[in-house]
Amino acid sequence: MTRRGLWMTAGWLLAAAVTAGAGTVALDLVGAGILGPQNQPLSQDDVARALETVPTSTTPVAPASTTTSSSAPAPRGLTVPGGRLVAKCTGDRIELMSWSPDPGWRTDDVSPGPAATASVKFKNDGTENVTIVTCRDGEPHAETVADEGHHGRG
Repeated sequence: MTRRGLWMTAGWLLAAAVTAGAGTVALDLVGAGILGPQNQPLSQDDVARALETVPTSTTPVAPASTTTSSSAPAPRGLTVPGGRLVAKCTGDRIELMSWSPDPGWRTDDVSPGPAATASVKFKNDGTENVTIVTCRDGEPHAETVADEGHHGRG
């Protein structure tokens, strides 16, 4: 590199450093002007003074209501041979919200409802289980039976 090239490179580096420094100072000044003194952290004395001005209350504050409507049916998770499912009852009608086979299993022949009964078949290489879901006393109830018709083939 020539001497002139070195001077040009040094000049550019110096100009970049000066510009970055000037920009930082300008932003600090502008930021303090825009945001004012609230941009600075409070000292312990500032916090103590601020707390002295807050009125104390002896009235307990009631927590926000977290009750849910009993008319809305709550979905219920069920673990059955071959998988899991989530179902909800609305009156005497059942609805499968979701179903998921266990590792090595798959689903087939899903009848999700809403209906008087819903069903899902969980299959692996040698077994086929049909889970039938109904509502009993407003809660999902599952019964699983082996599907003897296919013997795991088909």
